[in-house]
Amino acid sequence: MRRKITSIIAIICLVAISIGFTFLNSDNIRYHQHLMAQSHQNCSHSTDDFCTHIPLIKIDTSSQQIPAFEDGKIFIESDISIFDKEDYNNHLYDQPDIQSTILIRARGNSSLFFDKKSYFIKLINDDHSENKQKVLGMDNHDEWVLHGPILDKTLIRNYISMNLSGQIMKTAPDVRFCEVFINDQYMGLYVMMESISRAEGRVDIAKYNENDPFTSYIIRLDRGSDPEEEITLFSGYTYNSDSIANIVYPPKHYLNEQLNKYISDNISQFEKALYSYDYDDPKLGYRKHIDVMSFVDYLIINEFTQNYDAGIYSTYLFRDIKGKLEIGPVWDFNNAYDNYMETPMNTTGFSFQNKVWYIMLMKDEYFVNLVIQRYKQLRKTVLSEEYVIGYIEDTVEYLGPAIDRNFEVWGYTFLADRGMLLPKDRNHKSYEAALNQLKQFIIDRGNWMDDNIDSLMQFCHDSRNKSFND
Repeated sequence: MRRKITSIIAIICLVAISIGFTFLNSDNIRYHQHLMAQSHQNCSHSTDDFCTHIPLIKIDTSSQQIPAFEDGKIFIESDISIFDKEDYNNHLYDQPDIQSTILIRARGNSSLFFDKKSYFIKLINDDHSENKQKVLGMDNHDEWVLHGPILDKTLIRNYISMNLSGQIMKTAPDVRFCEVFINDQYMGLYVMMESISRAEGRVDIAKYNENDPFTSYIIRLDRGSDPEEEITLFSGYTYNSDSIANIVYPPKHYLNEQLNKYISDNISQFEKALYSYDYDDPKLGYRKHIDVMSFVDYLIINEFTQNYDAGIYSTYLFRDIKGKLEIGPVWDFNNAYDNYMETPMNTTGFSFQNKVWYIMLMKDEYFVNLVIQRYKQLRKTVLSEEYVIGYIEDTVEYLGPAIDRNFEVWGYTFLADRGMLLPKDRNHKSYEAALNQLKQFIIDRGNWMDDNIDSLMQFCHDSRNKSFND
């Protein structure tokens, strides 16, 4: 009862925040699983029966090995059963709420080599057509990402970051915790995430009409995937970016030389205006091409978390045919909050002034002032120390016994010689230590940014940019 009362109070507070502060994202009322889903229920069955209050995923590959993206055989066909009861715990012997054939492969870059894999899943019908489903209460779609946190010993970095981002930006993937079995083997706690794709409730842009020379689009900057989806942007041509740009939408089977050129030219128009001497002119510069506030929010979120892969890898841009270019959705906070494998972060400093696009955006006093004002607003609500630390503690309370079950399998990563961070003394010896590190990072990073956010003005000061502006 106490838990339910606490959850109701927390939900009321979330609604109050959404209503009371108009500078937050008011287009999307977000579902917060740890506050709105059921808590653990007592069951009378045998203690040997697997029982969880968290949604349960069972995948059967018929003993096939799940391939990695870099393998020649990209997907295998498997079966998935999803158990997601609203009023009582989930068990493997329950009637599944969703059953489907799926195509599945391991996904990621460095995470492909982790013991606990993450997966890309596509729900299909018997004829291999799309089988769109409301997975764990999220909007209808056939493509999903099953993220398996192992480098992140807190298990919650992506969950909290996506949900905080979703209260700030127009788009951020929806997420749900779940526990996973593969071929009857317990694999631990996972996060089911929406993939970055065109759909209402995801990246809500107009659908492409076949043979139309113009289109809405989504692109990704990363290490590159399919050469047929690659385009060359002005920033790449001029060596201002080493990342490879891939078209995410429209789908590959629609792409042709004309469409690829249209998307490349459309983004390059923005980049040419940005890198021009008229960059800060409201009519001739970058502002006429982009949704400026999306770039402001993206910077703040990734600076606050020191998620410095952003702007290099897993970086998305999208444009609706009737709108302006926007950056986002945010993606992959596995390495954030001082969790890079080989690069310690000390909660100080700024980095985005050196990122593609932001190199020039930060020269504009108009843009820098927006960043400073927006940050100070957000620190009173969604990014306040009280709100973020409370969000973490409530999430951990919701997960409860699922945390212990996860580390019954993956607890060896707390051993001194099995930690994954370098230098080795950065590795935490317990879940509590990992959680305390995350909280302390957020406190220290927020305090440092509070004291130094106004110093961003140095990057747009005339003394720094005089030679360029002249």
